Amino acid sequence: MTARRVLILLLLAATPARAQQQGTGPTNPRLLPDISVVGDLIFDFSRRSTQEDGRRFSVREIELALQAAVDPYFRGDVFFGYSDVEGVAIEQAFLTATALPWQIEGRLGRFIMPFGKQNLTHRHDLHTIDYPYVIQRFLGEEGLKGTGLYASKVLSPFGFYQEVIVTAVDHLGELSDDLTPEEPANASLGGLGYMARLRNYWDLTPNANLELSASASTGRMAQPLDATGEINAVNARQSLLGVDLTYRWRPLQQGLYRSLIVQAEFMHQINESNPTLPEGVDPGAYLGPRENLNGAYLFARYQLSRRGHLGARGDLLDDPEADGRALRAASGYYEFFPSEFSKLLAGYERLWPEGQASQGRFIIQATFALGPHRPHPF
Repeated sequence: MTARRVLILLLLAATPARAQQQGTGPTNPRLLPDISVVGDLIFDFSRRSTQEDGRRFSVREIELALQAAVDPYFRGDVFFGYSDVEGVAIEQAFLTATALPWQIEGRLGRFIMPFGKQNLTHRHDLHTIDYPYVIQRFLGEEGLKGTGLYASKVLSPFGFYQEVIVTAVDHLGELSDDLTPEEPANASLGGLGYMARLRNYWDLTPNANLELSASASTGRMAQPLDATGEINAVNARQSLLGVDLTYRWRPLQQGLYRSLIVQAEFMHQINESNPTLPEGVDPGAYLGPRENLNGAYLFARYQLSRRGHLGARGDLLDDPEADGRALRAASGYYEFFPSEFSKLLAGYERLWPEGQASQGRFIIQATFALGPHRPHPF
């Protein structure tokens, strides 16, 4: 047997072992997470700029996402946000437990609070320029996030799907450096922020489905006092009840070209009217909200073509930033997707604040995604 034939036989014998080793080896030997970047660009053509920083053309936010499996028991998700107004901020950073008993999903860290429907969506992924006004005023301009514990469970005891979500977080809403109560709201467990949500989902037909959900939250928040000195706030309880409805239609034979989404949310804010004030403070010094407030919106989006969508939204709100006076708004949108990684959106909005002249604004938004940006929850 020649040396050449011996060499060929040795190579053939080694090939299956090498192929098997390659097939079972690590697919990500350097353990790199999925990295993605999302850009949110705003162009304000209103009579005067309606942006927080007064700019007409701005990078509203750049979001950096790092996501990967930590081990067989946890997955990690970290989202950083950068804007000209706020600088760098940790938007989300949480561990998801993937091996809990009874198929429970648990999270630890900072996450989007599961209150209502649109609050669960990042602002750049909305079908409108901004969140509805009831979310902006009751939860925050960029939605509501919290740091704490999260647990959810999917059930189907009645023949349709349900999801129960409960959370406990350090506090609800943004903390203000200008408000200093006698003690932090989270000094006791009763002062933490608690939230619960029940989702119900039905397939109505092969082309349509319906989601009906209810949410509730409660927590103590620092509210201002008309007082001088170091103590200028008091912790008062604020609770929020909400219900949301989403109808989706997408025909099987025309799913790429026709679809419809109709969505509505209603929220009821309950404010503690007479909180326990520090000793010696007159009851009239309390400047926080005393009345209960309501807010709602109705949104619809119809798909005109494979890439074009036409939408409209109406808002009605007891505005807490205007002592509960009514705020009405109507807006229309045209949304265009060159691809699944980019979006162009043009929107016109008209506001009618009670007791003030109406205001209008026209804004164009452009968003783009780099890398494997995961979709948001259904």
